[in-house]
Amino acid sequence: MSNVAEFIETRLQIESLVQQIALSAERKAIPQSKQRLDEAAQLLETLKAMADNDVQESAVGRLTRALAGLGTKVEKLARKTPVRKKQAVV
Repeated sequence: MSNVAEFIETRLQIESLVQQIALSAERKAIPQSKQRLDEAAQLLETLKAMADNDVQESAVGRLTRALAGLGTKVEKLARKTPVRKKQAVV
C-alpha cells in the first residue's frame, strides 16, 4: 500500500508543478518555468519506475504529454528575442 501512496503523492507533486509552470509561462518567467520543468521531469522519472498497473501507466502518459507540451511552450518563449526599436538613420 505504501507504494500506491507514494505514487499518488508524487503524481500530485507533478500536477502541482504543471500548474505552476503554466502560470509562470503565462507571466513569461522563463527561469522559474525551466527550474520547475526540470524538477517535474525528475519526479516523472521516479513516477515511471513506480507505475505497475494500467491506471498508473495512463497517469504517467498523461503527465508525460503535459510536460512535453509545457516544455515546448517554455522553449518557444525562451527563443523569442525582445522587440527593439529601430534607430533613426541620420
